[in-house]
Amino acid sequence: MTVKRRNHGRNRHGRSHTRLVDCDGCGCRPAKDKAIKRFTVRNIVDKSSLRDLSDACVIQNYELPKFYVKQHYCVSCAVHRKVVRPRNRETRRERTRPALMDKYRKRDD
Repeated sequence: MTVKRRNHGRNRHGRSHTRLVDCDGCGCRPAKDKAIKRFTVRNIVDKSSLRDLSDACVIQNYELPKFYVKQHYCVSCAVHRKVVRPRNRETRRERTRPALMDKYRKRDD
């Protein structure tokens, strides 16, 4: 039988079972190794209110805490929300990082 992906769409290598996680989009329960995971870091306050808070703050150079969220999506929600894109057969075989991730990689200066 033909195989679409080398890992069958999972990251389970050597484990017989993985636990289920809740999809943040629709609430279904994909396996943890199959779910698309994204870690988002945001400010608690939006940029327009950030300046007002810094002006009103008593403590000098106070940094507001950040909002850390790990999001799990099933494949259909990730495609719908454009977190991931479907790729054609030739580009599916490429195992290099996408160009978007290069800007987050640390550089040796």
